[in-house]
Amino acid sequence: MKWVNNIDAYIIKSGRSRKFIAKQLGISENQFLAWRKGEYLPPVDKAILLAELLDCTVYDLFEKIDENKKDPPLK
Repeated sequence: MKWVNNIDAYIIKSGRSRKFIAKQLGISENQFLAWRKGEYLPPVDKAILLAELLDCTVYDLFEKIDENKKDPPLK
C-alpha cells in the first residue's frame, strides 16, 4: 500500500503561495516540500488545517493506492 498526494494540484487551484501555506501551518518550507513530494505524511492536525487552507477535504489531498491490486482485465 502506498499513499500519494494531490497537494500541488490543490495549491494551484487555491491560488495561494506555498510559502504562505507553510507559514499558516507553522512549518518550514522544506518540511512542506517533503510532504508535497510524498517523502512524509503530515500529522493529522496539520493535514486537516492544510485541507481547510486549500478549501478541500483530507480525502481530496491524499489517496491510498494498493500496489498489489491488479487492474481488472479490459473488456
